[in-house]
Amino acid sequence: MIEKKKIDWLLIIAYLLLSLIGLLMIYSASSYRLLTRDQPPASLFMRQLVFLLLSWVLLFIIQRTRREILLSKYLAIGLLAFGVFTLLLARLPFFGVSVNGAQRWVSIVGIQFQPSEIVNVGMVLYLAHYFQSAKTTLQEMKRPLFVLFLCCVLILIQPKVAGVMILLFLAFIMITTVQVPVKLTALLFGGLLISLFLVAMLILFLGNNDLLPHMFMHVYNRIRLVGDPFSDPYNQGFQMIHSYYALFNGGLTGLGLGNSITKKGFLPVTETDFIFSVLVEELGLIFGIFVIALLFVIILRLFIRSAAIANPQIGLILLGTSTLLLLQTSINIASILGLMPMTGVPLPFISYGGSSYFILSFAFSLCLKLEREEGILNEVPQTT
Repeated sequence: MIEKKKIDWLLIIAYLLLSLIGLLMIYSASSYRLLTRDQPPASLFMRQLVFLLLSWVLLFIIQRTRREILLSKYLAIGLLAFGVFTLLLARLPFFGVSVNGAQRWVSIVGIQFQPSEIVNVGMVLYLAHYFQSAKTTLQEMKRPLFVLFLCCVLILIQPKVAGVMILLFLAFIMITTVQVPVKLTALLFGGLLISLFLVAMLILFLGNNDLLPHMFMHVYNRIRLVGDPFSDPYNQGFQMIHSYYALFNGGLTGLGLGNSITKKGFLPVTETDFIFSVLVEELGLIFGIFVIALLFVIILRLFIRSAAIANPQIGLILLGTSTLLLLQTSINIASILGLMPMTGVPLPFISYGGSSYFILSFAFSLCLKLEREEGILNEVPQTT
């Protein structure tokens, strides 16, 4: 009898620890603000807890779902199509929800979510299915590049520049990992870098000359303040400065859980973009490094397994998921450290956002299942 490969408990433990730490920090970061507004201090905590439990149920279900269903083109195309459809819905007054001047959210039957988060995971599954056999000609590349271009345009007009960057880098890593010709790889990489540089320069030029459309002014303000938020301490640089204060206040061991100063009116919605700043302020730099280490346990584990798995579609799903987690983690941490403009990208499994947690948990659960199943298949002995 062949012994089946066991579940990767290192991945499970890291995922559960991050989830519970995130839940605890969401309560700590949001309760004071909610109390000052005469709202139940645990309301956001309870909402996130519901999504945690639903995600864990989904993880259990996926582990018992047939591999053929999870790898089918219907799931990959269906999820991406749903993401694109909801991106279109975000532009409609009845469904789209505007937050701070950006219409990035959709509300369906009372549930709000960002369609771009669904598109990210949908793109991973779609590209993994499409490139399970290598494509070597430009003609074969037209379809995925058109789909990518369409998604980027729909995300850009929300506007969400960081979302476009994540999608472009995610697609680039996945496409160039398969057997893409060197010339085409160089063309894609060069085009990506040149495009990002030109967009940044164009935004700065138009902003400096008062020619930039109002919907992109927040992008201009964030770019010009990178590295020097103190040049505008009471307006655009206010959040970044107080993020610095939070990190400084925490020191190595923190002020103690619940004792953050900056969450008391100095940082808006601390449970989302700036949750890591509050975490370090309350629990210290050492604990902050521990949280980052947990994230990199998942990222590196999936990345290493993606290289070892023989099935190209499964390998690309693991690679795409680890890349997505790496991009979100790096962008979130880099932005609160002032190394890049503030982006509004959540810290995976830590920041408040039920839909974000749920879709990332779906991708994680899929990787956990497929990694285990591929391990089982690779252990089947050869018969002669």
